[in-house]
Amino acid sequence: MDIKRIQLKSDTKQRDLGRHLHRCRICGQEDLFASYLVREMQSGTEEEFEYFVCEHCKCLQIAEIPENLGDYYGEQYFSFRMEDDPNKQFDTPIRNTYRILDVGCGSGEWLVRLAEDGCGDCLGCDPFIKRDLRYGDRVYIRKCFIHEITGDHSFDYIHMGDSFEHVTDPLDTLKNAQRLLKPGGILEMTLPVYPNVAFDRFGAHWYQIDAPRHICLHSPDSLRYLAEQSGMIIDEYYCNSTMAEVLVSYFYQYGVHYPDVTPELIYEHFTQQQIDEIQRDVDENNAKGYGDHAVVFMTNQQTDVQQESSPEGETWN
Repeated sequence: MDIKRIQLKSDTKQRDLGRHLHRCRICGQEDLFASYLVREMQSGTEEEFEYFVCEHCKCLQIAEIPENLGDYYGEQYFSFRMEDDPNKQFDTPIRNTYRILDVGCGSGEWLVRLAEDGCGDCLGCDPFIKRDLRYGDRVYIRKCFIHEITGDHSFDYIHMGDSFEHVTDPLDTLKNAQRLLKPGGILEMTLPVYPNVAFDRFGAHWYQIDAPRHICLHSPDSLRYLAEQSGMIIDEYYCNSTMAEVLVSYFYQYGVHYPDVTPELIYEHFTQQQIDEIQRDVDENNAKGYGDHAVVFMTNQQTDVQQESSPEGETWN
């Protein structure tokens, strides 16, 4: 597509729907909550979905989960693009014996990087991949949910890289992470968060809503609630937003789909001075904890547990 031919057209549809009756899937509160009409913009169908903000735990969430949710993760979805390699050889010797689980790992790019750096026991799970995947003798990925992973208290570290916002049952997912972690084990999450400056500016056009794939856009309050309910404790929380929170959201309000927000388009509409100003603004909001993306570290508080041995089929060394 010739980027110069993309015409920016203001969205004139009313996307602030007022207050509708909803029940929060995080804290269970039912009330009239501020609601919004959000377009699917990553693949460009522009199908519309209602989202609402719970005033109690501050979680922004989809009103109704599509029955065909898996259809919105095609083979070209960005986290599925890497091909597995059962015969892969790793040059770096194993020097890290921690047992690691990556939840919602896609085709396993993060795990493969760890294995290349010397990690020898890397397991992943993702319900939306086409089949189980393997990379040599260090990385094995199952097509399944975290609930199906066995071996209680057998993992040292669990990673959820921009996946927790996709799960339809956040509390059960976090409880299962706690079940699988060793006492004192660490869960690392990266995820889009709400409230934030990008939603304040762009509302339903905030690109991280990513309807309908993002089920819950969590707040610090909703994350604390879930941690307490699941036996976890939040050790660290900080924002690490990028300029995409402004630039992509800006173009979404003019109907430009995600793949078309290219550097060429950005520099056609923004000067370098404006981009530098946006970066400074992003940095300031990250420092204030008001960016649209965060890194969260949680620890399994439970200490009086008996570790199970690793189940057959989920270890390969």
